Amino acid sequence: MSKEILQLENINANDFKNEIVKDVTNALKGYAETLQNPDNNKLLTRQETAELLSVSLVTLWDWTKKDILPAYRIGNKVRYKKSEILLALQQMNKFSS
Repeated sequence: MSKEILQLENINANDFKNEIVKDVTNALKGYAETLQNPDNNKLLTRQETAELLSVSLVTLWDWTKKDILPAYRIGNKVRYKKSEILLALQQMNKFSS
């Protein structure tokens, strides 16, 4: 077992506690959203993904090649995680909040 030293400067205990609480709260909110909508972890086919995004299969292939949309190869099939598709869609849309 190795010993690591963590040195904090210019922060009081209360501010440090608040930072930890804020980060843990954000992590739990993200986890809660995943639990509330388990459908977001569903793997979609190329056709389902194209229909969800209202684009052609050629456009979907192009976005995958440009790493705009992450894809997963399972055997000789390509699948997309619905949650990652929705996240990529939000990142492409500059008007989303």
